[in-house]
Amino acid sequence: MKNISSESEFENHIRNEIIPFVIGNNGDYKLFDFKKAVDVLIAKNGVDPKLFFLEIKYHQKHHGRLGIGHGKGGGFQPEVLRDRSDYFEANMRWILGSEESDEYWFVDNDTLRDYLNAGVIGPKYNGIRKTFFNEIKSMKKANLIDELSFWLIS
Repeated sequence: MKNISSESEFENHIRNEIIPFVIGNNGDYKLFDFKKAVDVLIAKNGVDPKLFFLEIKYHQKHHGRLGIGHGKGGGFQPEVLRDRSDYFEANMRWILGSEESDEYWFVDNDTLRDYLNAGVIGPKYNGIRKTFFNEIKSMKKANLIDELSFWLIS
């Protein structure tokens, strides 16, 4: 993405320029600032309350790999991908970006698992293969907003 130079900038872009178009002024949704477990947490209130989890990843050429979790192989991301908990399978998605594209990738855990280095969560240095960006269809900003909106209401 032009003018984005880090994963934290990409996350801020998602929080400030994508999610407000998704939840707008709808009082049933709350975007949390808290980031200990997951990059973005959205709560849906009302008759059918839920929590939605978004992990944000941004690929930069000079970093080479696109890691998940911490360097020792642990963390929330690898644990969720390894354990396949029903709740997180339904209520967690990933938004990926790349400095080489102005488009977005919006995928579920199962799709992301297909692109893990060595095909599994290992003891350390877990990451996403770069082939992900060539093989998974990307989308424009308006499409991402539509996909996120559909996911939050389904």
